[in-house]
This record gives sequence, structure tokens and C-alpha cells, in this order.
Amino acid sequence: MWPRPDAANPYLARLVGSLRARGVDVGAAPRLALLCALPRGARWLHLHWPEWMIHHPDRRLYRARTAWLMGLLDLARARGLSLAWTAHNRVGHDDPHPDLGLAARRALLSRCAVVFGHFPGAHAALSALGFTGRFVLQPHPHAADDYPDPFASPRARLGFRRSLGLPDDALLLVSPGSMEPYKRLPLVARALRALPGHRLLWIPVGRAPAAELAALQAAAGDDARLRPRPGFASRASLASLVAAADATLLAHHDLFTSGSAVLSLSLGTPVIGPPEQHLATFAGHDYFLPWTPPDAAPLGAQLDRLYGLAPSVRDAARAAAMAHTWDGAAATVDEALFGAAA
Repeated sequence: MWPRPDAANPYLARLVGSLRARGVDVGAAPRLALLCALPRGARWLHLHWPEWMIHHPDRRLYRARTAWLMGLLDLARARGLSLAWTAHNRVGHDDPHPDLGLAARRALLSRCAVVFGHFPGAHAALSALGFTGRFVLQPHPHAADDYPDPFASPRARLGFRRSLGLPDDALLLVSPGSMEPYKRLPLVARALRALPGHRLLWIPVGRAPAAELAALQAAAGDDARLRPRPGFASRASLASLVAAADATLLAHHDLFTSGSAVLSLSLGTPVIGPPEQHLATFAGHDYFLPWTPPDAAPLGAQLDRLYGLAPSVRDAARAAAMAHTWDGAAATVDEALFGAAA
């Protein structure tokens, strides 16, 4: 498995733990080159987020890194390893050269025997990039183990909302995870500013590159309803914000899986966002309110809908997320790589 699981990445830690609980021998190393050169009897190399290795603002270095990565993967195959990739994203987050990124994706797909996707539509998108291998649907598991609901009662949740200075008749909206450019948060800020009659508090939270934070602050202007919280947010604080919110507000696109949506639904919080790719799988459910940025009026209509949502909608959101477990994900991966179809 690459990259090596660490405390900052609960996805890999949970998946590896569940695979090992099934008796699967999962090896990891800090450097991909070690896994490729010294497979030590392994049968599969399972990749996640390989774009981390190749992104670079200089196109020449981007190409050189891509060639180096593909050389490592060719070495791994020559040493007897088969390649699997979990396609978390169609394109990398904020890829400085999307054309080179797509070319690298095609090169990777041509080498993979198995690709895992988190939603059914991923297969068609990957096929459009030339993938002809075996696609395996492995829905993204819930986030409840790492982000448990901190509120033991509705009273506790209401108390937290009031601690933010939120009137009882106002909406709390959050955009969790990060403030990186692919989130398109300035676009969200402009849409919300165009809805001055709505009583709300919007809190985007997470790591913020300086240029993106400046763009967000400029878009928010002096609107006191829009309160970015740049910087690190602990899991406990993030869980409190999301669980207390009326909705998670998303605007990113063309990324395949939304971890923010999984987090939100795991805590029973509805999602507002583009009905594309991973988010399209929630269409038709009351806990997903579709909005295609940047138009403000449709967003305002969805905010109005939030007031009429029954409490059971939060239960349905949580149940939808909890239906996909880490044990289930491990079973899918185990069967795909070592079962009868392998």
C-alpha cells in the first residue's frame, strides 16, 4: 500500500487496519521506490493519490516526475507486482498543469489491472481516459469513527450554535476540510453576499494558502455573516461545527469523491453542492440539496428548503453514510485482489 498510513490520513489507516483484521498482509514503506524494488513476496501494489509525487509548477519537472513514477511502476510490474489504484480524484487537487495531469492519469490507468471507484459513475469517466481494466465499486466508508458526533442531545447542539452568536432562527453553514483553490470558496462567498435577506452564518474552515485566503476575504468583504476560520482545525472542533450545522456547502467540481460530503453525512448534516460525480449519487434524497454554482438565486431557494427539513432527514443522512463500513471496504478490496475474480 502506498502512501504509508499516518495519523493525518484516517482513510488509509482505517483501510489498512480493516484489511489486516481480515488476515491480509499489508506492507508499507515511506518511499514508493522501496516497495517497487523490493516487493518481498507481495502480489499487489495498491496506490492512492499518486499525483502527490508528480505535481510541480515547472512543466519540465512535472514531466520528469511523471516519467520517474511510471518507471517505478514498470519496475514493480517487472518484479511481479500487479497494480491497483483507488481513484479518489479524476484530476489532482489544484493541478498546476491539468493537461499533464490527465496524461499522467492515462499512463497510470494503462498500467493498472484493477481500479477502485467510490461511485458507479467513476467507471465511465475512467473509461473515457482509456481505462480498459477491471473496475471495482468500493463506496467511500463513513467518517464516524474519526469524527464522532459530539452532541449527546439537541440541547447540547443548540448550546454550541448559540456559543457562535447564532440566533435560533438563523442557518449555520460550513465548508470543511481546507480553503484550497479547488474548493472555489470565493465563489460561494459572492453567492451568499448576493442573498442579503437570509439570516445565516457561513464558516469555511481549514488550511488556507495565503493567496486563496486573500481572495476569499476580498469576496466576503464586510459581510459579518461570512466568517472564514483559516488554519488547522482539530477533529473534535471540526466535528462540532459540522454536526451543529444546518448544511455543508460545497462548490468544488471534477474531483470524483467528496470527503467533505462523507464527513457531513456521517454526522447527519445535509449537503448543498453540485449534483456531479460522487455528489450525484445522493440526488433525490432530502439530505442532498443540489446547487450548481455560481448562481445565487438557486442557492437561496435551497437555503429556504433547509427550514422545512424534518428531523428525520438528519437520521437518513447518517444512515446513508453508515451503510458503507470500513469492514465492507476491506472485504471488497480483499475479494478484488485475492478472491476468485483476481
